[in-house]
Amino acid sequence: MHDAAGELTDIAGPDATGPVDSAPRRARAKIGLFLILVVVFAAALDVARTAVPFGAKLAVLTWTPLLADTLGMWSVGLAGAIALAVVDRSVRDFGLKAARRRYVFLALTLPFVFGAVVYVPVWLLELGGFAGAALLGSAVPSALLHFPLHLFAAAGEEFGWRGVLVPNLARISGSKVVAFLPGAVWALWHYPDILFFDYNVGTPFPFAMTCFSISLVGAGAFLSWIRLASGSVWPAVIFHGVHNSVISGIFDRLTEPKPITLYITSEFGIGMAVVGAVVGYLSWRKLHLEEQGWGRTR
Repeated sequence: MHDAAGELTDIAGPDATGPVDSAPRRARAKIGLFLILVVVFAAALDVARTAVPFGAKLAVLTWTPLLADTLGMWSVGLAGAIALAVVDRSVRDFGLKAARRRYVFLALTLPFVFGAVVYVPVWLLELGGFAGAALLGSAVPSALLHFPLHLFAAAGEEFGWRGVLVPNLARISGSKVVAFLPGAVWALWHYPDILFFDYNVGTPFPFAMTCFSISLVGAGAFLSWIRLASGSVWPAVIFHGVHNSVISGIFDRLTEPKPITLYITSEFGIGMAVVGAVVGYLSWRKLHLEEQGWGRTR
C-alpha cells in the first residue's frame, strides 16, 4: 500500500513472485493457524493460572502474575512465528526492518497525548486529584525503569497482532476490516483476564469491558495504519510499550481517585474510550484513502 509520502509499502510477503491467487490463500492460512494457536496458548495459560498457585517454583523461575502476563503476551508472538514458519518458512511478515523516524516519533509521543487529553481535564475539573509535583518526580524515573520490561512484553503481542494478523488481513480484506478487526480480536483476547483474573480497576464489568473494548479497537486501528504505513512492526511495539508505561506508571499514579475518577481514567474508563474512538475513526479514514494501493500486493 501507499504511505502518506506516496511510497509503496510491500505487504506482498515471501510468495510475491508466485501464482496470482497464492498470496490470498497463504494469507488466509496464516491467519487461521495464528488465531487457532492464540486460542490454544491462551487456554493453556488460563489453566496454569488456575491450577498452579503463584509463588510456586518452576525450574529456575517463580510463578508470579508478572511472569504469567509476560508469557501470555509472548504466546501471541509465538503463535505468529509458528504460523509464518509453517506457511511461509519465513518471518518476513513480521516487518522487522527499521521504521522511518516520523513513525517512531509518533509512536513515542501519542501515548502522552492520550494521557494528557484524558487526565488533565480530570485534574482541572476536580474529577480526580492531582498528586503533585513531588510524586511526578518519582513516577517518571519509575516508569523509565520499568519501560524495558513493558517494551519487551509489548513486542510479544505486537509480533502477532501487527506482525502477522494485520499484513495478512491487508492482502484479503478492505480498510474497514484491517482497521477494526485486529483491535476487536485484541480486546476479546483480554476478556478472560478481565472476567476471571482481576484485570480491572473496580468498575462494573459491563462498563469496564465496553470502555476497554472501544479503546482497544480504536488503538488497534491506529496500530494497523502505522504498521502498514511504516512497513515495520517496531512503531507498534514502541507505542504499546510506551502506552503501558505512561498511562499506568505516570498518569494513574499522579491521580488521586474520587468515586467518579475510575469511570473516566485508565484503560477501563470512558475517557480513553472516547480518545480511542476518535483516533480509530481517523486511522480508518487514513487506511481507507490508502486502500487503492493494496491491490498491487494482493
